[in-house]
Amino acid sequence: MKRISVFFLAFILITSCSDKDDEKEVLLETITSAAVAFAYEGQELTEFLNSPERAYISGYFYFEPSLADDIVFGLDIEWFEGVDNPIHFEGADWMALAGVQRTGILWVRYGASENLTGTPTINENWEIRDLGQELLPNNWYQMTITADFGIREFISVRLVGGNLDAEIDLRGLPLDYPNYIPFDKPSLTYYTHALRSRNFSPDNEGGTKVYFDDLELGLTTNTGNLVLFRNGYESQSQIQEIPLASPVIPMDNITENLWYFENDNAKVSITSELARTGQRAMLCNADLVIE
Repeated sequence: MKRISVFFLAFILITSCSDKDDEKEVLLETITSAAVAFAYEGQELTEFLNSPERAYISGYFYFEPSLADDIVFGLDIEWFEGVDNPIHFEGADWMALAGVQRTGILWVRYGASENLTGTPTINENWEIRDLGQELLPNNWYQMTITADFGIREFISVRLVGGNLDAEIDLRGLPLDYPNYIPFDKPSLTYYTHALRSRNFSPDNEGGTKVYFDDLELGLTTNTGNLVLFRNGYESQSQIQEIPLASPVIPMDNITENLWYFENDNAKVSITSELARTGQRAMLCNADLVIE
């Protein structure tokens, strides 16, 4: 299984299982349509990985009028400590994930007390904020997540576009350590995602496609943002499989700034259906139908 991060939503844990009739058997219980890219080389990034500080991910998303209300979509930036010489815990994964529903509800996954002793999160914790207004279809919205990986806490999430300009202060909210990640060397990873659960959509109704474009990964310094990578999907036509190995995955097998499937069921693709700039964008499809 290719999963390298855990995105399951809180409602999976707090709602009961759906009835299993013949029609629903063809649907997944949940879907995490996510793609991941890695960054691990260069002087500035090497300095960050030796002494982590503030980092950010920024990118644009777009959805059509048919998108279902229950789908949560957004971005994520994570710091993998690596196995060889970790700062805190071998193979620890520190995650700064945020997603939003088109209804204007923000979801932020945050950490637990057991993370500070080296144990991955046992029960998920979610900070849920109401932005006070719905998002408009057929608009490109920019999401920016900023986190301090030195103290392993969020800083903020900002959403700009359409009728919205909101910055949510998340200082003091701890980053989550969701699972053990057996890469040999440390890295920053960044993601697009769209998520859905049968508990919220037993019949899989409504549109399921969210588009992303013009992602940026960088470090936040005293003099401003230092961009590490920009990715508008113009140099890649297909998502790749992560070249896994056991028991430890060599980071040298991973190509930087290349998009990989985050898990086996992810329905992600690079599309020319629309784009904010250039000719291509990322499509994350939260359709629960089993393929």
